[in-house]
Amino acid sequence: MENKKLIYIAIIVIFAAAGLYFLIPNVNTAVTTYKDVQAKTQTAENTKKEIENIKNKKAQYEKEEKVSTKPVYKNDLETTDQMSSFGVMFEDVIQSAKYNGLKLRSISYDTAPAHDIVNKNMSLEYNVCSISMQLIGNYMQFRSYFQDIYNYPYLINLDKVSIKPYEKDKKILIADVNVIIYSTKNEQQKMLAKQAAEAANQGDQAVEGTGVAPMNIPGM
Repeated sequence: MENKKLIYIAIIVIFAAAGLYFLIPNVNTAVTTYKDVQAKTQTAENTKKEIENIKNKKAQYEKEEKVSTKPVYKNDLETTDQMSSFGVMFEDVIQSAKYNGLKLRSISYDTAPAHDIVNKNMSLEYNVCSISMQLIGNYMQFRSYFQDIYNYPYLINLDKVSIKPYEKDKKILIADVNVIIYSTKNEQQKMLAKQAAEAANQGDQAVEGTGVAPMNIPGM
């Protein structure tokens, strides 16, 4: 009996060993396959994120490109008056603020803003007007107004924005907003601008040529 038990145990051990011999490679293969699937899944997720990032960047670029290539307003009215050359743009900037519920506290404008790059480098070609306003309203009203400025069909520069909450009610915002509008000069305006530039250059040359000759004082 003891010998038979030993034989049975030996047979069981042999089959178990054989089973493990064939099972272990399969387990290893399964583990490797699982890890490979995980790696490929992660790679797919990363690729998907990269594609989404590329799409977002492309959309942002197209949006910025659309803004940067907006046309400059051109008024067909033959006038030498600079403000008339902006047509309704000046009023649009102000009325849009009111339309969005903002209160206009103060306003001023400058037709030769020294800091504007167009005014400094292309004043013979374009009219420039910087509009400075102090506006009062809430966050949503300002957001809607800035969106209108952004979507305006002609080139407008939202130059500076400074916002602070009202001390007595933090939901109310007070903002100093500077918007710059542009228009193409007509031929009459270009001629006048050229004449003014030439006169200014001649004046500068006259000032540079002015000098006082040194005096020869005897004995000195």
